[in-house]
Amino acid sequence: MIKKLAFYGAMAAFALPAFAQYEKLDDGQTDLTVDENRWAASYIGSEPSQDPAKLVSGYITMLQMTYNSQQWGDMYENVNWLRKNAPIATVALYARGPQMLGNLIKSDTVSAENKKKYLNDMMSLFDERLKYLKYLNAGVPEGKKGRATEGDVLISKANYYHIYGYGVDADYTYNKIYDMYKAGINKIKEEGGREVKGAYIQYFFSVSHELYKVDNEFFREQFLNDYLESKEVCEKMLQLAKEETDEYTAQKIVDEYDKPLAVIEQVFAQSGAANREQLIAMYTPKVEENKNNIAYLRSAMNVLANNECDDTDVYYAAARYAHAIEPTYESAIGMAQYSKKEGKMQAMLTYYNAALDMATSDNARGRICMNIATSLINGKQYTGALVYLDRAVNYNAELKGNAALKKAVVYTSLGQYDKALAQCNEASSADITVSGSANRLAQKIRDHQANAAANARARAAYDAYIAKQKAEEDFWSKK
Repeated sequence: MIKKLAFYGAMAAFALPAFAQYEKLDDGQTDLTVDENRWAASYIGSEPSQDPAKLVSGYITMLQMTYNSQQWGDMYENVNWLRKNAPIATVALYARGPQMLGNLIKSDTVSAENKKKYLNDMMSLFDERLKYLKYLNAGVPEGKKGRATEGDVLISKANYYHIYGYGVDADYTYNKIYDMYKAGINKIKEEGGREVKGAYIQYFFSVSHELYKVDNEFFREQFLNDYLESKEVCEKMLQLAKEETDEYTAQKIVDEYDKPLAVIEQVFAQSGAANREQLIAMYTPKVEENKNNIAYLRSAMNVLANNECDDTDVYYAAARYAHAIEPTYESAIGMAQYSKKEGKMQAMLTYYNAALDMATSDNARGRICMNIATSLINGKQYTGALVYLDRAVNYNAELKGNAALKKAVVYTSLGQYDKALAQCNEASSADITVSGSANRLAQKIRDHQANAAANARARAAYDAYIAKQKAEEDFWSKK
């Protein structure tokens, strides 16, 4: 401690200038622009011989400098002093503290007992941030990074526990991590926010996948819903790129969420959770059991429609029950699909039009047309799908990129690869938020074309060889 106080004495006079150079922290926090009055007011210690403002600012300066120099042991002492004496002086305490503790946990020279202590300290830091959140946010200017919601803190806590708890906490389980992530995501939704870090939502889905692998029958339905929720979070965040006028910022959003979305879709595709027969077997009795539960029926329709099961009897049953309770555009689309199955084409068009009539704006009608097109694609009614994709764009021009991507899917299914590639290019240029998906589909098409060309060459070479052999046999047979 003598070493620390001596260092404080040397730095006290330069505390404010020193902070200016660290205004923007590595993780995007901007919490070091707090004035001296706030530092003094935040002090709750008992060292009357010291000027509270300089004392607190000195410790914050040491916190940042020990962080920069990776002196984790010294930083630990600074963190503990601030937690005890000035817990609302700076958000850096809660942004840097868990990182420091994580490095101590990873150290080979730290005992298992101390690793557990550091993990507990890490978790309690998040709890303290929640406790003081109102006061900490008050010290960060509006619009600056560093302000946090309860959901932000909870999901960050889950992520740190996910990374550092393994092998340290005897109670570490995927169920525990899952519940922690879920609490953060639900709190963010409750608070009306959309911003969940792309990496966090990817990690959450990876934990859900682990639980599904352990018990793929019991956890299947939850895993299906987690997939849709995770996908929706990424897609909603990608929509923010459209709202950005700055091209660089828009691209940063795409970079953060497009790759997690691709991983989530790949993991889900490989999981086998969307097996058609198993989905039908699972939902058939549950839809009957919940035929008066509108929330469950809507959830079931959503899962079935998103997994190409909207041409099944169980989907039709859910749509009929839901439409009888409370008609929505989703249930109207289901009734249209059921009418098509029954060969009632006029009724199908009536229900599709009813779905559009339920919308209150052209933007909403555009989205409904996209949903109708998706249903038609799943039912292999490609001509109708193309019609509704064009209608979607007519209602809402911002859907041009999404519509082009779905047209690319249609043309791929029809084997019209040149048209599909053209639509991929149009989707990518029209909408940055679907550019990643469009580029991935285009690459799959090119790979397929290359394989097909290679197979065609191999077949031609084989046919030529057989023809040559036959010609030789014919020649010698005549001798």
